[in-house]
Parts: sequence; structure tokens; C-alpha cells
Amino acid sequence: MGLIHGTLFTGGQTFGSPDTILPVFLNHFTSSKVLVGLSSTLLGSLGGIGNVLPQLFIAKRLETKVHKRPMLRAAITVRALCWAFLSLTTLLFARSYPHLTVSFLFISLLTFTIMGGVASIPFFDIWGKALPPTVRGRFFGHRQFWGGILAVGSGFIAKIILGSGRINFPYNFSLLFFLAFIFMALSYLALGSVREPLHDVHKTSLPFKDFIKKAFLILKSDNNYRNFLVVQIFGGAGALALPFYVLYAKDVLHVELKMVGFFLMAQMIGSVVSNILWGYLSDFTGNKRVVQFSTLVGIVPPLIVLLTPRQSPVLFILLFTVIGFFVAGRVIGKTNFLLDIAPQKDRPLYISINGTLTIPVMLFPLVGGIIVQHLSYTFLFIITAALILVGLFLSFKLEDPRKSTP
Repeated sequence: MGLIHGTLFTGGQTFGSPDTILPVFLNHFTSSKVLVGLSSTLLGSLGGIGNVLPQLFIAKRLETKVHKRPMLRAAITVRALCWAFLSLTTLLFARSYPHLTVSFLFISLLTFTIMGGVASIPFFDIWGKALPPTVRGRFFGHRQFWGGILAVGSGFIAKIILGSGRINFPYNFSLLFFLAFIFMALSYLALGSVREPLHDVHKTSLPFKDFIKKAFLILKSDNNYRNFLVVQIFGGAGALALPFYVLYAKDVLHVELKMVGFFLMAQMIGSVVSNILWGYLSDFTGNKRVVQFSTLVGIVPPLIVLLTPRQSPVLFILLFTVIGFFVAGRVIGKTNFLLDIAPQKDRPLYISINGTLTIPVMLFPLVGGIIVQHLSYTFLFIITAALILVGLFLSFKLEDPRKSTP
């Protein structure tokens, strides 16, 4: 059920990709790069800001709950409905009420990611209980591998829909969002049916003030966890540029709209090819290596842009392939490293602290939009590469939790 969920979810999310589909959709209404950055801040490949808002409150509520699946089911139901709502409002209002359509887009994305924050605590806790450390890498790798294969097909369908002269705006984007809803709804049916292993939990719930004090004590005493959070922030600087590669290709290289589908397919192919590699690297070498290598790969996309002649937009297919490698490796590395270092009873708290304190990663796309709007694409790509390079150097301070455990 976990593999089915991951496969269908990844395939469905492609129809609303924050790196390709949403920037082009918003470009129909506004030339503001800040709004494009805001959309990726709400729903980004490296995380949406709404995810962090409820996590500490949810972690506190769940730390004494043996059964966490009911909260997961409620959150994922709302998440699926967000895409149905977005499809309907795009169909009804995009032509006559463009500002209202943009508002509905941001409301949908914010709700989707807030519910993601609610769902992420029980989701990762359940898999942390269900899977031993030496299997998690391949599990998440196979989820993304098969999901990536489906997403390549989704990218091909998106290319046909966007490149078709018969399906005009806004029907093309409404159809894409509806397909996202169908795939995600089916994926959530699978996820909701997962049987939750039952483990020991804390017997009493701390007052929220004491719960926050406990979080600060963890940050103070756990050096490896603290270093991991810092590496995530700098390594996640790739989010600065993620929604702007496709707009750079459109604005500066003047690629046609149908090329967006090719870029999307290239990103999914990169994800597919790399996922099994990342999964096996995670299980047999350790997640420190996954974090380091994925961070190294993250430096490559901005360098490709800076070194690509403007007469060669075809090289952007390679760029989006590398982005697929980067995003897939980062997801597997950070997820499994976090599950490795989090004690069983305090896993919800560790997950929520991680989500809350890595909020800069979610804000990076918005910052990227401001940089493009007021400075330039070139400056954005230079800053992106420099910050990720800092993250790479800092990653050598991490301790592999499996090797340090007697």
C-alpha cells in the first residue's frame, strides 16, 4: 500500500508541478516573479511553507496517541479535495475573473500544504515504526522510482494537453489539475488502508510550554541533529531557483510552451533513474553519503544555466534531468537520516522540529522571485550555487547515526 501510494502520488503531483506547470499557469495572469516564487513557497519540490505551521502542535497532540492513522486519514482527504477545488475554480473563473482565480490557487496550495504538515507527523512515524533502518532507503527509493515512471507518462500527457491546439486555456490547466485530483485521491485510498504498527508512547502529555522547552533541550544536546538542520537549510538553497529555470527558458531563451512538457519529462526521468541508486546508497552506505552526494548534485543546475550559451536551449533538458536527481536524492537522504537519528518515542517531536526550523527552505522560492524581479536571473543562479556549496562543506560535520550506534 505504501508503494502504491508513493507511485500514484508522484504521478499525480506532476500535473501540478511547482517547478514547471504552476509557473507557466501563473504566467497567464501576471508577469510578477514574486508571485511565482510565492506559489513555489507554498508548494515546492523541496517543501511548502504551510507544512511547518501545524507541526509542533500536531506532534504534541500525537506524542501520547498509540493510534495516529485517524489524523492521517482526515488530512489526506482534505489534500485530495484541494486539487478538485482548483480544477473547478480554474474552469469557471480563469477567463472572467483572473484575480479571483489566482486567489483560489493560493488558497488551495496553502490548504494543501497545511494539511501536509498535519499528515507528515503520523506518516513518517508510521513508516519509522514499520520499517527497519536498512530497508527504508529502498522503500522510499522504490516509491519514487515507480512514481517517477508514472510521472514520465504524466509529463507526456501534460505535453500533449499544453501543446494541443484543441484544448485552449483555461481548459488545459483545469484538466491537468483534475488529473492531479484523480491520481492523488487514489493514492490516498491506498495510504489510508495501511495498517499501523503499535509501539510504546509517552504516558502523559506535557503542557505546551514544557513541550517547547523539551524541543530546545534536544537542539542543545543533540549536536548531530543540530548540524543536520543547518545542512538542510544551506543544501535546500536549490529551492531559490527551482521555479525560475522554466521561466528563464521561456523569457530569455524563448522556448515554446510545448517544451515545458519535455522539461517535465526530463525531470521525472532523472528522478526515476536516480531513485534506485539513492535507495541502495541509503541502505548499504548510509544516509550521510546520500545527503552529501545529493547536495553536490544540487550545485550542477545553476552552473548549467550560467555556462549554457543562449543559442542552446536544448541543454535545459539535461538541466531538468539533473534537477530530478537532486530532488530525489534530497528527499531520500533527509527523510532517512532524520528517521535514523530520532528516538522512537520522540520521533514526532524530532520530525516537527525539523519541519519548523527548516522554514528558510520553504521561503527560498519567494526570495528567489524577489531577486529575479529586482536584480537578475544570473545573480539568482550564482547565489544558489554558492549557498549549496556551503551546505556541502558543512555536511562533512555530520555523523552517520548507524556507524555511531554500538
